[in-house]
Amino acid sequence: MSARTPIPTFILKTYQMLEEPQNSNIVGWTAQGTAFIVYNQQLMEKQVLQNFFKHSNYSSFVRQLNLYNFKKVRSNEGQVFKHKCFRKGMKSMLQFIKRRNQEDLQAPSIQEEPTINVKEEQNLFKECALDIKETNNKLKEDMKLLQETSSYLIDQMQNLNHFVYNQSVDIEVKFKQVGQMLHAINEELRQENKSDTQTNKLLGDYKYSKEIEFQESKIGSPNPYVDYNSTALNPLDYECFIDSFL
Repeated sequence: MSARTPIPTFILKTYQMLEEPQNSNIVGWTAQGTAFIVYNQQLMEKQVLQNFFKHSNYSSFVRQLNLYNFKKVRSNEGQVFKHKCFRKGMKSMLQFIKRRNQEDLQAPSIQEEPTINVKEEQNLFKECALDIKETNNKLKEDMKLLQETSSYLIDQMQNLNHFVYNQSVDIEVKFKQVGQMLHAINEELRQENKSDTQTNKLLGDYKYSKEIEFQESKIGSPNPYVDYNSTALNPLDYECFIDSFL
């Protein structure tokens, strides 16, 4: 395949201008992509042209389109400009757009023009077919990568679900073990409290019985105020002891 013909600067910049999404409310492709439409001429001059060309004159821009054989089509939406090789998504076709004087110089004779046009159309279709094939291969690669990524994410999600489930089971078992431990501790404390209560009761009964025995020992003695089990007398017992002999 022969080397591609350089794309005219004006045509390339016009194509790039239409590819900018921020300009779509001022100038953009038609729905079919076979032409472009200028919605607002004033905004085109103020905001768009100077970003791609050395001027902001809309009339000069239209004259350049006429030099490259663009046709103006009537529309209620705005001014529509059309060329058979100027189409959305077919950048490779731009090389076939020539200025009028260049086309006149390149055409050697009227008899050879049909042959040249047929050859150009064939090359054009070959370029378009190549672009479509490359795009199709790229889409297949992207689809394969997307499928692999999707499978990986699904596996990761399943592993995460298993992990969460196992963790929840472990936590439930640990909670049950803690509950059993708390129940055992409470039971042990209850038994200890019960044992302490019984011990205190036994001590109390023992002290009470000793007190009864002591009182009874006083009542049965010759002098109830004297503790004969003691080796010493307190003053009160001594006085009571003396009074018993008076």
